[in-house]
Amino acid sequence: MMTKPAKSMKAILLEDYNPNLVRALKNMHLSEMPVPKPKAKQVLVQVEASPVNPSDIAFLRGGYNIVKSLPAIPGFEGAGKIVALGAGVDSKRLGERVSFFTQSNESGAWAEYCVIGENDFVPLSAEMPLEQAACFFVNPFTAFALMEHLSENQHQAIIQTAAMGQVGSFIRYFAREKNIEVINLVRKEAQEKTLREQGFKYVINTNDEDFDSRLKDLAQQQNATGAIDAVGGDLCGRLLNAMPAGSELVLYGGLSGMPVSAINPLSLIFQNKILSGFNLNDWLAEKSGEDFELISHHIQQLFIAEKLKTQIHHSFAIDDFYAGLRAYIGDMSAGKVLIKH
Repeated sequence: MMTKPAKSMKAILLEDYNPNLVRALKNMHLSEMPVPKPKAKQVLVQVEASPVNPSDIAFLRGGYNIVKSLPAIPGFEGAGKIVALGAGVDSKRLGERVSFFTQSNESGAWAEYCVIGENDFVPLSAEMPLEQAACFFVNPFTAFALMEHLSENQHQAIIQTAAMGQVGSFIRYFAREKNIEVINLVRKEAQEKTLREQGFKYVINTNDEDFDSRLKDLAQQQNATGAIDAVGGDLCGRLLNAMPAGSELVLYGGLSGMPVSAINPLSLIFQNKILSGFNLNDWLAEKSGEDFELISHHIQQLFIAEKLKTQIHHSFAIDDFYAGLRAYIGDMSAGKVLIKH
């Protein structure tokens, strides 16, 4: 039985951006506000859970490509149920369980209700667990799209940074499906040990004194002509420099918070190396509705079969969001933190 949306909701509000994350958190508070109404071609989702992602942290600091009018509700991703429709939306959508992604100026996922566009959600199988559904839209599709690109360009081996992250684990799965070898870059001894214990033989700690020479030797040995980077900064340049001639590096994140640097310009000119960027929204726009539906079904089945799984570190009620954000910031590689409603 469908329940009508409430008239008011709890929402986390950001009053001001601040590059200092501690100060940014002090600019946030829980507020009671009216539930928004969907306009034409929009739906209202009753949010059940929403993760904290690196893009959310960058947004709070004012360093993301999306800047909302303040005060703003943060949160780009989540899962819930469609409880109201705007004009022009198929009535069959009402009551659907969905995973969604939104960068709307008027709304955000860290609230009990969120207004999203009719093309900004994925219908979910009833078998999809809530915690996995909440994190379904961004990382799994990012990994799938990156591997689609790299396999189409016929790379036999690839390198990835932030290898202990969620995208990193999905990349290893999709690469194994396509018989592509992966060189995993991590930044802690414990992370290196974990991956080796899981059976992955190509793991390098970026903090090792001989990192650059080890990476170059292994990249040349494995002919790793493809790479994906979530870090940026000088690691991006050092990675590209170590790769064989004719290589390409796809940048999909900026965890370092620093500009890309340390690139040897001669390697770009005389070794035909390429540095490009990946934006999930652009990839989604290129897919037909039918193609995206098939991809979504395929990835959901992998989660339902537990071949893919997002590591959930902790869940917090929206009233306790400060603790949730601190837990995530304290150890981002431990897994996702969810804000539940």
